[in-house]
Amino acid sequence: MAESEEKLLNEYFHKINVEAEEIPEVKLDAAIRKGMQLGNQKGLYFRKRYAVITLAVLAIALLIIVPWVNQMANPVRAQLPPKSWGSLEVFRPIIANNLTIKSALDAGMLKEVNISSAEVDGITWTVNGIIADHRGIAVLYTIQNNTDQKLQTMGLTLKRGRNDLNSLTGYSGFSTYGKPEDGSPGTTQMFEQIVWDKYQDKLPEELNITLTIMPQNADQSLMSKNIRNLSVNIPMSAEKDYFQGEVVDLKKSISIAGQEIKMDNVYIGPTGIYMRETFGRENTMRIFNLLTPKLVIGKGDHQEEQIWANSVSSVSGGLKTYVYHNDNMRPDDPIKLEVGGISALDQSKVELVINTETQEILKVPDNYLTISKRTADEEKGIIVLDLLIPKKVEELHEATGFGIDDNFVDSAGSGHWLVRDSDNYSRYREYSEDAKGTTVTYFLNVGKEKLPQPLTFRFTNYPNMIMETDSVRIR
Repeated sequence: MAESEEKLLNEYFHKINVEAEEIPEVKLDAAIRKGMQLGNQKGLYFRKRYAVITLAVLAIALLIIVPWVNQMANPVRAQLPPKSWGSLEVFRPIIANNLTIKSALDAGMLKEVNISSAEVDGITWTVNGIIADHRGIAVLYTIQNNTDQKLQTMGLTLKRGRNDLNSLTGYSGFSTYGKPEDGSPGTTQMFEQIVWDKYQDKLPEELNITLTIMPQNADQSLMSKNIRNLSVNIPMSAEKDYFQGEVVDLKKSISIAGQEIKMDNVYIGPTGIYMRETFGRENTMRIFNLLTPKLVIGKGDHQEEQIWANSVSSVSGGLKTYVYHNDNMRPDDPIKLEVGGISALDQSKVELVINTETQEILKVPDNYLTISKRTADEEKGIIVLDLLIPKKVEELHEATGFGIDDNFVDSAGSGHWLVRDSDNYSRYREYSEDAKGTTVTYFLNVGKEKLPQPLTFRFTNYPNMIMETDSVRIR
């Protein structure tokens, strides 16, 4: 009978784990106390005689006490002593603030390889450690610079073997680039994490990694002569633990101001937690950004919050993939995504219409965006816009200004591109503060060609903040 009860309990446990998350802690404590009292009063004889009734009661009680039972049955792995980093201990100061790589080393998941390139002009490159999964890869490496010149690191290139002509594409995630000591003569430890541009079904048997470097103060006109490529080949097939992680299919979505935000392509792996935002077809607003999105890992005293560490998109203005750090020492802890709001505009307000000849704004989301008086002092074709971000908005959220698409349309329906000149006026911004708030000044260069007026631009970002919270359970 005990074996049958255990089987049924496991089935109920799997079925109602998510619903149990919503039960208040007060009910949880009460259920635990009541269960303990009943167990003491009835004893073994009651359980044997009324097994069927007990199973029914337990099924109901599990709705409340499952999180407690789960914690007792599955102790947090973070309580286990971390494993030794071995020769990778020298990287501790480098990755001290990177929870993903640090916890992977603690859990013994990052593989020590120590494979070096051939020396090129006094420079040797060694890949010390690597960890990869279906969504990304992290590489710990050392540059031995035996020259008297400081080196400029230009990034990593990855291919499926040394003879492959095509690179594995991805986006640079987290790295140590930019530290003053990087590339200096002597020994430098560095790391780089790359996000694959798509889900990788499998890794190659051999991974070719190339580091591109050049002297920091080299003559730019002779760049091709100064560039050095150092390559290593990492065997992958023998390491069955390289690929770990799980794909999560979220049934629920987030709703803010009546707008549906779905998270798909959710993947939890040793290189991080990945999720892509998509928006409901019935949405009436264009959503530019999620405000203060964060992951909450664990519960109670073991709870920690992870602010998103990076976001990437395949095209400008495209769907974002959010990358969060993962605590690899806590593989069984619950994970919840919380969002504090959105920056968005009604679909009818996403266009900015300007007559650039008369310097008049004909359509604008609100009164905070105006043509600057400085426009009159600029060359023909340059429009200067001022956006005032009031103090009350800044207090709600750190607003960063607004963005406009590079492409715009004239009144005849023809498309044009913003002009990029030596002053880069199509993207240049200035910020100033006063008692009213922060003013963002944005320079648009539409060119000197006489175009049919007015011109229509589209916003890629606008600080219209809607502060409303919602959350969804990831695991």
